[in-house]
Amino acid sequence: MTHTPRPPKNLVAALLFLSGATALVYELVWSKYLGNVLGNSGQAHAVVLATFMGGLALGAFVFGRTADRVKNPLALYGVLELGVGLYALAFPTVLGALEHLWLAVAPHVPEHLRVGPRLMVSALSLVVPTLLMGGTLPALVRHFAASLAGVRRELARLYAINSLGAAVGVYVAGTRLVPLIGLSASATLAAGLNVFLALAALALARQHPPALVVGAAAAAEDVAYPRRAVRAALLGVMLSGFTSMLYQVTWIRLLSIVMGASTYAFTLILTAFILGIGLGSFWLMTREEGGDSLKLYGWTQVALVVSLCVALPLYVRLPHLFRWSEWMLTRSLETWPIFQAITFAFCCAVLLIPTFIMGAAFPAAARVATAKVSEVGRQLGGVYLWNTLGTISGAVLGGLVLMPFWGMQGNFVAGAVANLLAAGLAFHAVSHGQDGAGARAAPAWRALAPVGAAAVLAVAVLGGMHGWPQRLSHIAAIRVDSKPPESYAKLLEATEKRIRPRFYADDTFATVMVGEVPADNIRFMKINGKVDASNGTDIQTQVLAGHLGALLQPRDPKNVLLIGSGAAITAGSVLAHPVERLDLVEISPAVIDAARLFKDDNRNAVDDPRTHIHIDDAKTFMALAPIKYDLIVSVPSNPWVAGVSGLFTRDFFQLVDKHLADDGVLVQWIHTYESNQELVRLVMRTLRDTFPHATTWLGPSDLIMVASRKPLSFDAASVAARMARPDVKADLARVEIHDLFGLLFKQVHTEAGQQDFAGEGPINTDDHNLLEYASPVAFFLANVDVRVKDQRRAPDMGPGLLLHDYVRENPPTVEQVSGLYRNVERYHPENDPLVRRVAGLWHSLAPEDPEAALAFGRVVLAQGDVTLAASVLEPQIAKGVRSPGMMAAYLQLLTDRAWSSGTPWTPERPDAALAMGREVLARHPEDAKLEHAFEKFCEALPPPGCDAKPAAVPTAVPGSP
Repeated sequence: MTHTPRPPKNLVAALLFLSGATALVYELVWSKYLGNVLGNSGQAHAVVLATFMGGLALGAFVFGRTADRVKNPLALYGVLELGVGLYALAFPTVLGALEHLWLAVAPHVPEHLRVGPRLMVSALSLVVPTLLMGGTLPALVRHFAASLAGVRRELARLYAINSLGAAVGVYVAGTRLVPLIGLSASATLAAGLNVFLALAALALARQHPPALVVGAAAAAEDVAYPRRAVRAALLGVMLSGFTSMLYQVTWIRLLSIVMGASTYAFTLILTAFILGIGLGSFWLMTREEGGDSLKLYGWTQVALVVSLCVALPLYVRLPHLFRWSEWMLTRSLETWPIFQAITFAFCCAVLLIPTFIMGAAFPAAARVATAKVSEVGRQLGGVYLWNTLGTISGAVLGGLVLMPFWGMQGNFVAGAVANLLAAGLAFHAVSHGQDGAGARAAPAWRALAPVGAAAVLAVAVLGGMHGWPQRLSHIAAIRVDSKPPESYAKLLEATEKRIRPRFYADDTFATVMVGEVPADNIRFMKINGKVDASNGTDIQTQVLAGHLGALLQPRDPKNVLLIGSGAAITAGSVLAHPVERLDLVEISPAVIDAARLFKDDNRNAVDDPRTHIHIDDAKTFMALAPIKYDLIVSVPSNPWVAGVSGLFTRDFFQLVDKHLADDGVLVQWIHTYESNQELVRLVMRTLRDTFPHATTWLGPSDLIMVASRKPLSFDAASVAARMARPDVKADLARVEIHDLFGLLFKQVHTEAGQQDFAGEGPINTDDHNLLEYASPVAFFLANVDVRVKDQRRAPDMGPGLLLHDYVRENPPTVEQVSGLYRNVERYHPENDPLVRRVAGLWHSLAPEDPEAALAFGRVVLAQGDVTLAASVLEPQIAKGVRSPGMMAAYLQLLTDRAWSSGTPWTPERPDAALAMGREVLARHPEDAKLEHAFEKFCEALPPPGCDAKPAAVPTAVPGSP
């Protein structure tokens, strides 16, 4: 044997660490690129993941054989890394060419069969780089293959290093790199790092040629497991690959419901997953090599089932624990990193132990199949191939088939069964032959005893907790507005007492639940733990989104595209107009099923013969849509939800523009709550970059932008005639809009006003999606008072607004203003200046009307103007107006005046007395207890109490008129 010094082991390992990091940067970036082309549906995600993993396996298989034959495996590693880096630089060009191929082929394929063209584009774009990536680990393992014992030890070490590098890569890419510089710049940076790694590896290979090992000496170290053991190990790694992806799909869904499905949450989940695998492999590396690798693999599968059974009771308590963690945290930019750390801690609590076990399982099984030093590359490639067959089937079946079929609970059961099967195969093989050390194993019954014990435990736990995903979704709350109950049991009790579940389903994309609050007659829809639609406070936004475009267009729209179903209330409002075709694009089939429970609210829109439902990603559908639309309405979820921000980019708006008729209109929703002014301006600026003409409507929490290529001429008579149609009139009446005056009051910005508010600044693009990474931070900060320069709040009611010109020729009547007040009072906070303006207008038009006085008095009182409130309310009391509402407002006035005239010695404000007085007034307006309640209330006030009012007002209020 001739000896040549090897390059420093740690230096070579550092190269593998960095290549693992760049691989995950590529996976994240290329997945987003492909998502923009193929869509972000569950099918598209599964196809991209399957082709990525398949390419890695094929590369390990092909280049594993090559590594056995080349003289210098380290040089091979360098060449592979160089190829990855160069291809990464060319990836956008390659994908652009393949996008044209996709657009040419896909329209000729039925929607439900488009997985074929998706697979073709994904495979053609990823096969080269993933093939090269897959060969890097076998090449380095072969580089260190001085002995079989060394191979088995180095396999675990290198697998751990590669996995830990991957964890760092996905974390840095998902939380720092892509948010800061965008997709293309991130890929270019990773490509530069790949080229550096390649040159470093080639330089090391040149300086340190490989040692020449005599073949006979190498062969002497070979230790072959029985063929039965090798087969068991290969089947085991396949089952392990299947369960790892099945669990990953399910854990992502579970944690999304608990923590919110933001892009940061996905990044942290994936980081914790890969970190656990790396730590498990690292632990195996430190374990002394023995003859029990197959048995060890069997024990890892048993341990995985046990860990799942132990953790399952924790899963259903996660919403309560996470809610408490959020509640105790002050929301500020300074605490955002702390919130991310808490989120990551929850991910680790769920994932770290089982993924640690997975990380030890793969190299343990691989040890069994690597019996010859001279063929370690080929054998390791074979192990990777079997593992990836399982991984692909887990990703595709787990997400596309099994999740919709039996949900999260069924996925965990299937995973546990597969783990126990893998353990049984391993223990059975050990019991019928010799292990790697040559020792005779234990009898079969004894060897299989751990499998039986784990199976009994799984049946007891998984069977005993039937229905836990429904309970998890039931109590999950993405927003924490009040102090959570003290315990999980109290949270469950309070939730079940208040909310009645009506629907639950898991599908490829989402977990959907419909709940009902009988006390308030409200029904709502939760998607992945987040309320996305309801027939309560959301209804005005949903209704107006369906009507504004149809009313403001020069002509009645015939072909309409609606993006996002929700409860289908917007679809029902669109269908109130004489449209001929409504294409409803929804990414989650369970949402469509759930929307049928809202048929009384959505006018049975889902099953209307004019409605054509498409389960697809909106961008993909539009890119392949064969027709142009008169009206496109986009009402997606909030942009902090992963994937949704792609519907607020310049690329999306340009796609919309291509699919609108010449006089077509886009209606685009965006919210201000849990956002900030800069993000709202970013969306408006991005919209105006494509559509030069746009106005803003609704407010204050939700905004609806009506955009077009050409200016929209407003014909008041035509709009009023459309509003008078019976279906349209009835639909708008349920949100307290009864006439053109009420509709025009909803305009927030003129074209010039919107342009002025949007201002100058960056544009949101697919390549650098600023909204995707900034909106989760804004959601965490939970700012509910975002100002957008609402022109209605101007002293002269905003010249240029359609209402401003309309009322000059059509002065509003008392009835119109009272109807408008009911609308703004219902949908605006009481301290909104618009509510005061409308109430004041009503009172000025009908100064003797007690209802107008009560409305104005309550509003000014809520805004702290006690003197003005007294001047409005006290004359009504003096006249003998004794309605419960008037008396409740009067009690509030007395409280506020007593408090404002108090001293530093005045006790705390008597809110309890006020609440008691209001309750009695509301429940017993004609009861003799009224006077007694009022007297008790006056006694509870701090000095001067009720005596603070003018003498003209009676000191005691009669019981009943």
